[in-house]
Amino acid sequence: MNERRRRMLLTAALHVVSHGIAVLYCLMTPGEPNRPLMVAAYSCGMVSGAVGVWAARTVTTKAAGYRVSFTILLVTIAMAALGAYWDGGAASPAALGFVTTTVFVASYTPHLRLMMALEALLLASYLAVAALGQPPRPGHVFLYMAGMLVLISVCSTQTRKLARQRSQLRALAALDPLTGALNRRGLADFTQHLFRRCGRAGPAMLCLDLDDFKSVNDRLGHAAGDELLKRTVAATREVLRPEDAVARVGGDEFVVVLSDADEATARTVAARIEAAVRRHTGVSIGAATAPRDGDTLETLLHVADRRLYRVKQQRRGGDRPLDGHGLLSTDTVGA
Repeated sequence: MNERRRRMLLTAALHVVSHGIAVLYCLMTPGEPNRPLMVAAYSCGMVSGAVGVWAARTVTTKAAGYRVSFTILLVTIAMAALGAYWDGGAASPAALGFVTTTVFVASYTPHLRLMMALEALLLASYLAVAALGQPPRPGHVFLYMAGMLVLISVCSTQTRKLARQRSQLRALAALDPLTGALNRRGLADFTQHLFRRCGRAGPAMLCLDLDDFKSVNDRLGHAAGDELLKRTVAATREVLRPEDAVARVGGDEFVVVLSDADEATARTVAARIEAAVRRHTGVSIGAATAPRDGDTLETLLHVADRRLYRVKQQRRGGDRPLDGHGLLSTDTVGA
């Protein structure tokens, strides 16, 4: 079960529990007015939460999940308003339903504008109950409103701070810490959607391998080798489009992903990368393009790596490959 479904399931379960507590409150105070109406209203809230639990296990699209969650939340707001009104107004114990819903909305609504709109609806509903129900003690509504505003501010601020931290952690998990390029996990995530577009060229994969990188580490030290890797990534990015990406998949092995690129485009970009990286070191490149060479990431990488190996073999033999599937740089190695 993914994160979206877990959040939806938790949301629905909380609605069931909160409305169940409200029903128990009504059963514990049978002598107070409007108890049958309140039990019926809170029972509807429990049913909506139960539907949400079911939907969390069956709904497959994000849009449908949002619609279900939004509907349940609107039902909860309506039940909180009706329950507080029937229980005596803004000063009744049932008005705590506004407080719990306020905290929930501030903590679990991902979009700031939607959260603000829902909180405004909650505050307006409470003010309507205060105006239509029995008059509360002086200052009661002010303190209630002030308390809810403080809760909204604290919960929403903390929630968004945690969301930023989670986003940063996800980004770090997908990046190579030395060069800032994608790592293997980031490469898989980046290319996940590229193979779902039928009838369109690409993507293309370029496998890059630095020539004689081991000798740089042996002669100049690992610090120089690390600097060379960072310069390679920076030089490669200079010639890529915003929709393309570079990943480090090994010590001195890189993969460039070209979105919507045919063979001619891949060949042109490979030549530009070779020219850019040549300022720092030699590089060998093997290319593969979908759908001709495969329709999965693994297949394209296998084909591109095989062609890269052929480039390496031809370099060792003193021949420069001219078959269009790979490029060979000069043999000069520089820091």
